[in-house]
Amino acid sequence: MFDTADLPSPERFAAWRESIGVFLEVGLVRAGDEERYDAWAESYLLDDLMLSRCAASATKFDRQPLRVAHDSIDHYMIQVLVRGTIDMTLGRHALSFPTGQVILFDLADTMDTVNSTFDLVSVIIPRRRLAPLLARPDSLNGAAVDPTSATGRLVATYLLSLYQSAPQLSPAEASAAATALVELIALAFNGVGQPGGDQTGGDLPEALAKAELLRVQGFIKAHLAAPDLGPDMIAAALGISRARLYRLFAPVGGIAEHIREQRLRRCLTDLVSAKQAHRQVAEIAYAWGFSDPTHFARAFKQRFGRTPSEVRRAATPLARRDRPSVDPRVGDRLHEDWLAGLG
Repeated sequence: MFDTADLPSPERFAAWRESIGVFLEVGLVRAGDEERYDAWAESYLLDDLMLSRCAASATKFDRQPLRVAHDSIDHYMIQVLVRGTIDMTLGRHALSFPTGQVILFDLADTMDTVNSTFDLVSVIIPRRRLAPLLARPDSLNGAAVDPTSATGRLVATYLLSLYQSAPQLSPAEASAAATALVELIALAFNGVGQPGGDQTGGDLPEALAKAELLRVQGFIKAHLAAPDLGPDMIAAALGISRARLYRLFAPVGGIAEHIREQRLRRCLTDLVSAKQAHRQVAEIAYAWGFSDPTHFARAFKQRFGRTPSEVRRAATPLARRDRPSVDPRVGDRLHEDWLAGLG
């Protein structure tokens, strides 16, 4: 649970920006809005799905190309607007979503939205779970389901009901509910057209470089557990020179840093997962390519601000937890660990 209500008004927006900033850039819609800003969010982890309800004052949310390339969060975010509107810029197109709309955002793509004062329920789903069920898995950023259609009403009603029921679900029930939600979302979005019409065009060399970078990042994700994962292995497998790899990853900190970041994120995901609670921290580290537990613990704390053991003790899915926080006035901030673990 995260809530700015107990903070002085001038501090509320900064706290929200810091919290959501683990995967989105957050900005004010109008100068001076921080003086009357409010936000709260309640989140639950169901398997590897993150279910949330949040409400906030008018806010601008962005994911720019460098951010997308750097964090490689390969998830979909589906939102039901309980109250408010969202305006989205998608290429050359401007999209507007009213109250009641069911919207899909592809977090592996760019995002440029402006929310009015809003209340929404959202779920973040790994691509590996939803994409195999979608007819056009890479062409749905900004897609919306007609809220008056049968599938639109089903998705909206189910998401709201699941949020309300989440505190009472057992882990087994949560897992079954998550599977049903993924299948229902696939059913709904397989019936919509491509958002914004034709999205072709743009600079061809830049588009090819982006496609090549995404191909390499996909290979890295599929082979994170391989002990010999590195430039030599990637170059040989994909037919790309080492020099080309270094150029592709230079804007995002280098290929070695990218691999390390993705491995740390996978470790974080396992550490907060109820399904992995039986595994030792060292076992999880070894599974994702870290051969030295001491080095892993040091790198993990440097990246996430807590030791692996501290993160594991704090993580109890489907329940709020009281635990030490950067600022206890805003809540437990556990959702930040879950967001940081996406990937």
